[in-house]
Amino acid sequence: MAEINETLKEKYENTQKDFEQKIRRHRRAILYRIIIGIAIVTALIVSAYYNYRKMVYTDYDVIRSISYAEASNARFLKFGDNVLKYSQDGASVFNIANDMLWNETFEMQNPIVDVCGDYVAIGDYMGTTIYIYNSSGLQGTIDTSTPLKRFCVSASGSVAVVLEDNEVTWVKLYDVNGTNIASDRTTMSKSGYPVCIDISEDGILLAVSYLFVDSGVLSSSVAYYNFGAVGQNEVDNLVSGYNYSGTVVSYVSFINADTSFAVGDNKFSIFKGADKPESVFEKDIDKEVLSVFHNNNMIALVFENDEGDGKYVAEVYDDKGNLVTSQEFDMDYSNISLYKDLLIINSSEACQIYNTSGLKKFDGKFDRSVITVIPEAAGFRYLIVGADGMEEIKLK
Repeated sequence: MAEINETLKEKYENTQKDFEQKIRRHRRAILYRIIIGIAIVTALIVSAYYNYRKMVYTDYDVIRSISYAEASNARFLKFGDNVLKYSQDGASVFNIANDMLWNETFEMQNPIVDVCGDYVAIGDYMGTTIYIYNSSGLQGTIDTSTPLKRFCVSASGSVAVVLEDNEVTWVKLYDVNGTNIASDRTTMSKSGYPVCIDISEDGILLAVSYLFVDSGVLSSSVAYYNFGAVGQNEVDNLVSGYNYSGTVVSYVSFINADTSFAVGDNKFSIFKGADKPESVFEKDIDKEVLSVFHNNNMIALVFENDEGDGKYVAEVYDDKGNLVTSQEFDMDYSNISLYKDLLIINSSEACQIYNTSGLKKFDGKFDRSVITVIPEAAGFRYLIVGADGMEEIKLK
């Protein structure tokens, strides 16, 4: 009896071992299939991306066309996935299907517009009113009382403004409801004249470029104010600042949550830090900057080209100051934008598109007069916006 039990036990153990080995083999087979599947999908993605990077388009198809009442003085901007149209008489937002999201009328002599995320602020130069909108329509109104020189809006709807009051200039911060939450009184003798401002997407950091005279020489300073917890322990919320002797810094801007930059007549600087920005890159400039533009991780400066074959050259830098590409081109442009890895250049009748590897992906003319070319999420679809209509095109 004991021998029979021992035999049965041995058979059971052998059966159990065989069963466990089959389970292990099955699991390995599944794992191998998963690995092979991932490898195939990865290879397809890499191949598709490589083909996209190398793809050159020679023509386009019009997917849809929209006509609207011609407005020769209207301007157009990309506003999220929609289009913002504004003029002295009002503003409206519509999508590619020509659905009107909102339409507002006003009277302005010289409208100023700033867009950030889902918010846009519209005000009149030397006026006293700023309107704050998002994709749903009017969200707030700011009454500045004193003449407005410039302003910028954050992705939360807060607005920083520069106001002129005789010999005094004010830098003020308002929330989306129009409530003044911070003010700084400036004079040429105190800190200088605020030439340019920009606010971070979260509305916490404010960058201001001041122009002042130092021993008879025009100079600039770039100051950062933090209106969050970090800045509460600092005098006037000032958390960092940098002086540039003999330089006129006319442009400051944030490109993402912790990166901003400044461009002067002879300097280009990049700053890092979401609380107390620090200078991480500085470059001397020895020729006039014609245009400045950026996306959320790259910055581009356009100069006249005095060395190569093209009439102009666009130098594109990453957010650490590394030169990504130096692209020459001949087109006398009316607008340039940087979208993902694409440099989009357009005149009133033509467009050129380059990637950051220097490949010219498209060079073509349009059948209509063009104000701006707006890229869509797909790298081969664009909105061609004119004074009397818009076309959605697909490059081919």
